[in-house]
Amino acid sequence: MLKNCIRNFAAMVEFFEFNRFFEFNRFFEFNSEKRKTAQPLSCVRKFLFLWCVVLFLCQPVFATPPQEANDLDDTEVFFFRQKEVEVPIIMYHLITEKPKYIGKYGVTPTEVEKDLVYLKENGYTTIVMQDLVNFVERGDRLPKKPIMLTFDDGNSSDYYYLLPLLQKHEMKAVLAIIGEVTDRYTNEIEKNSKAKFPNLTWVQVKELHESGLCEIQSHGYNVHGKLGSGKKKSENITAYQTRLLADLQKLQDACEAHLGHIPNTFVYPLGIVSEGSRQVLENLGMVASLGCEEGISIVRQGDKDCLFKMRRYNRPSGKTVESILNRHMKDK
Repeated sequence: MLKNCIRNFAAMVEFFEFNRFFEFNRFFEFNSEKRKTAQPLSCVRKFLFLWCVVLFLCQPVFATPPQEANDLDDTEVFFFRQKEVEVPIIMYHLITEKPKYIGKYGVTPTEVEKDLVYLKENGYTTIVMQDLVNFVERGDRLPKKPIMLTFDDGNSSDYYYLLPLLQKHEMKAVLAIIGEVTDRYTNEIEKNSKAKFPNLTWVQVKELHESGLCEIQSHGYNVHGKLGSGKKKSENITAYQTRLLADLQKLQDACEAHLGHIPNTFVYPLGIVSEGSRQVLENLGMVASLGCEEGISIVRQGDKDCLFKMRRYNRPSGKTVESILNRHMKDK
């Protein structure tokens, strides 16, 4: 682009025969006597010259439509900045081959792989929460068609089915684990090393984390009951915040101990959000949260609020990610 600008600029100068204009000792000379001897340029010619400079130099920016901003090379990044990006977030839970578990919150490995293939063939790039945080807080660029795949509950299927598929298709996912069940099955497997459990152990979580394909986030330590992480009727705000803080802190500490990693995002169990919860998250150093309300997630540079209660589309069995994304387009 820069070379083209220079070529266009040189051709334009030659066309208007302004070679003498670039004799800097004449153009920038402020000595009144020398100015008198310099050949004056008419106002019209000056205006035409400057207008052509603007058109020739700025042509590549004006010619680039906003939706193609991510195709810009490094020299063009200076002229174009992403400010607002729509990010579809897909919510998965269990991956299973057992018919009784397939349904609203259970999909087959084949369905997941078909989703990954579709996304890759249609130019989507999977991202994780840290990518969104970096975009909002630092202005880092996102890929042209970003999408996030989230898997809730820390099911062992994330290890046995999801990880091999991510490795095969070179894609990423966000995993929200539950601390209590992770601790429980870690203790159980120490008693029976050959057993398989419905949820992940810390050894498996660590392998997923170290793969570089799975970002580990918080689903709470033990707040996945009927009320999720919501406030009980018998609690006031202070009591609720104290309880929630203690629970989430326990998982933060466990992740740091087992993974050397501290989650920066809370994934609300059941999507239940109560007043005062965000303050707890921020006190823990968290900068984002995911809910279960369906809709489009929009992130904006410099707008930290947009990272909280982000919307997600549930992916049930029988409904492809293609149909969900088509719905996403209709929601726009």
